[in-house]
Amino acid sequence: MTGPVVVGVDDFEHSDHLIATAVREAELRGTALWLAHAYHGYAPVTQGFPPGFTPEQLLHDAAEEQLTVTAAKVQAEHPDLHVETAAVSGPAAPALAQLANLASLLVVGGRGRGGLSGQLLGSVSLGTVSRSHCPVLVTRGSCEKTTQRVMLGLDVGQDPRTGPEVLEFAFKETARRNAHLYAFYVWEDPADLYAYGAKFFTRAQHDVALERGREKLETALAPWKQMFPKVQVTPDVLAGLPAKLLVEATDRADLVVIGGRAHEGKDGTRIGAIAHTVLHHADCPVAIVPEH
Repeated sequence: MTGPVVVGVDDFEHSDHLIATAVREAELRGTALWLAHAYHGYAPVTQGFPPGFTPEQLLHDAAEEQLTVTAAKVQAEHPDLHVETAAVSGPAAPALAQLANLASLLVVGGRGRGGLSGQLLGSVSLGTVSRSHCPVLVTRGSCEKTTQRVMLGLDVGQDPRTGPEVLEFAFKETARRNAHLYAFYVWEDPADLYAYGAKFFTRAQHDVALERGREKLETALAPWKQMFPKVQVTPDVLAGLPAKLLVEATDRADLVVIGGRAHEGKDGTRIGAIAHTVLHHADCPVAIVPEH
């Protein structure tokens, strides 16, 4: 049985896009939707409260009330969807990650509530991604954009290569959406990495590197194309800086899928520099898939 889709709701007044995304993901999977909110019962620092007072119960009741109202609205608009709620106590990132242990997908917002105009990805979202065992979908970009394209960023160069968990997720998501899969590998061109790179790397070597990349990409995709024969796949190999090219491509996709390495002996997923950049600057939702 497919696990539920869990969505972490922080700001109830401005979460329409986030909840709509989670509803769609649950419906695509034919599974339940869990609306979750994490609250933290800090002791008040202002005067006037009796000693030892903590607002734990007050915050719990308020969270439950907000979740109930939101769930009722979702249920009214999507009567065939099974909706549950969960008000969890504690810091948001670890609380949501723990709640999502049985989930097929965890959906979180792409912006924080810190009040900083330059803030890109919220600390709770980033912390949740790094702690989660299941795939995490971070909502980014415009809610009105539709391209019918899923983008998969692959590493087929040096080990560790992109794992089967990421490929399976990307092909399944493309099939669910009846979309087109654009799978590409970016070869790090020395001319872009180093000022002197072009002097020591000839055009012929450049072409050979790209051709090897194409062969490795086709090899990585071949078994999945056989398992998902109805999914249309366009493979591509580019030369440049992976993070930059991935971010630039997100304005032409409905979803970008990239992998994150599971922490050895620890909980959660290690997010690399490329994934960090994409999460902060993407113009479409980003799915981070743990690789084991």
